[in-house]
Amino acid sequence: MNVILDNVIFSLQQSGGISVYWYHLLSRLLEDDTFDVSYIQEKNHEKNIFRNKIGLDRATLVHTSSVPIVGRYLNLKLPSLDKESIFHSSYYRVSNNPHHINITTLHDFTYEKFNSGLKLAVHHSQKKRAVLKSDGIICISENTKKDLLKFIPEAADKYIKVIHNGVDKIFRNLPKDHFDEEMIKFEAFSYIIYVGDRASSYKNFRNAVLASKLAKRPLVIVGGGDFTEKETVLLNQELHEKGFQHFNNIDTEQLNLLYNYAFCLLYPSIYEGFGIPPIEAQKTGCPVVAFNASSIPEVLGDSGILVKENTPEAFAAAITSLEDNALRNSIIKKGTDNVDKYSWERTFSETIAFYAEVRQKWATK
Repeated sequence: MNVILDNVIFSLQQSGGISVYWYHLLSRLLEDDTFDVSYIQEKNHEKNIFRNKIGLDRATLVHTSSVPIVGRYLNLKLPSLDKESIFHSSYYRVSNNPHHINITTLHDFTYEKFNSGLKLAVHHSQKKRAVLKSDGIICISENTKKDLLKFIPEAADKYIKVIHNGVDKIFRNLPKDHFDEEMIKFEAFSYIIYVGDRASSYKNFRNAVLASKLAKRPLVIVGGGDFTEKETVLLNQELHEKGFQHFNNIDTEQLNLLYNYAFCLLYPSIYEGFGIPPIEAQKTGCPVVAFNASSIPEVLGDSGILVKENTPEAFAAAITSLEDNALRNSIIKKGTDNVDKYSWERTFSETIAFYAEVRQKWATK
């Protein structure tokens, strides 16, 4: 099967959930000899940490005349690739070549929910155009599918498949003696860990800081770039210098270590398309406290402590409840069982099966 992969996401972000998804899909397609893989690559891709982990020697680079800056928003013509092919873009572009079968993956609708004005109009227009021109649509959760039908109701007649994200095998439970005192300045199992973006309001970082203070536990913050002046003031005022630690550019082995010795992962985000950090944490044996909204109940079920009130007090109470060893052990066991449902191998096998299904439907048009 011919597959053309549009790697534009590697030029749009240095890391992030979509890059993780695309890295795992791309790397597995390259390992499978039944696929003839071509790829499109935009400038600045070398800044993406996941792109740098992939060797593309087995794939064919497709040269395009993409327009600088606005090219990320434009569909591709690709007249030189006239073989029947699956075209799958990492970020809302489609091929206008009549020989190409377009697949779009929808991750979330954060723009539609939390933005307005020109930024929203441009993003939603591109997303809607890609959806309506696609022959098959992958949603990473039932919640994302629900949002799709809410924000783009015209997609109801499209062929839609829910395929959940996976979790990297590198996340695993470590022996107690692997704790690194030089890396982590807090005692093992004393700290709360917060992973990911802080800038977006829906990520709820302020409540994470305040909950950490109320629970009387230090906060380890992973990723999200350098602290802004406002974040620095918040952290120093509420937790003081010795009450938090920041790890920005770390690899997955280091993140695995941080999960292993955390008291819990605090995931207070009020909206997620899927939410990968909670299942990463569960795979290491780290219990999860999360907000009970969007895709999180779908992904976690009863395997985490789901907080219904979006207040620092409610999050702090949930964290403190894990000091009960019986409850803590129960949540860890449920988390370990839950994460068995998620793997990138399963995501990949369901995706290539979807390719075949869409190809068959396209052939009978």
